[in-house]
Amino acid sequence: MRAPRDARPSGGRTIDGIQAVQARIAEIQQLAASFGANGPTGTTAGAGASGTSATSGTGALDASSGTFAAALNTAQAGDTQKWANDFLTRVGMPVTSENVRAVVAWEKAEGTKAQFNPLATTRSMPGATNFNKVGVKNFASYADGIEANAAALMNGRYPNVLAALQRGNSAVAVAQAIAASPWGTGNGVLRVLQGGG
Repeated sequence: MRAPRDARPSGGRTIDGIQAVQARIAEIQQLAASFGANGPTGTTAGAGASGTSATSGTGALDASSGTFAAALNTAQAGDTQKWANDFLTRVGMPVTSENVRAVVAWEKAEGTKAQFNPLATTRSMPGATNFNKVGVKNFASYADGIEANAAALMNGRYPNVLAALQRGNSAVAVAQAIAASPWGTGNGVLRVLQGGG
């Protein structure tokens, strides 16, 4: 089977030929290598938690170091809109601007620093640890955080929140449903939305 001659990555550029593809791979590897274990700042590019380089002499990532996975988790964890999109997709809800606005406001209302757990669920996953005495969890990965929060929302106790998300046309309706639910955020999402969030 012959590969297509012209491939367009998500950035919209045309990649024509093997050298261009290899150059794009090198760009991606350099970007990933720029993330250390503590994120894109505060570390030397390519340095992991031990301070050792995670790149080879060519700048390629050493896949065995685990730094790429850490970089990916770090990049994903800081993006509230990406998390909202991924969460909505996981729970099977439409990814509309109003739903994303509602989930991002929910993340802000929770205001937690729990790892990969912006909605502050207490639902556990393998490898999770307690973030606080209430039982809000720190998750080992971005994917675990998405999965645990989705499972919590779909556990049968939040039909009003799911119905508002299914309609997908009002962040305020979602916020009102959250306030009326046992989630624990109360009117926090409404306050964030009223504040322009």
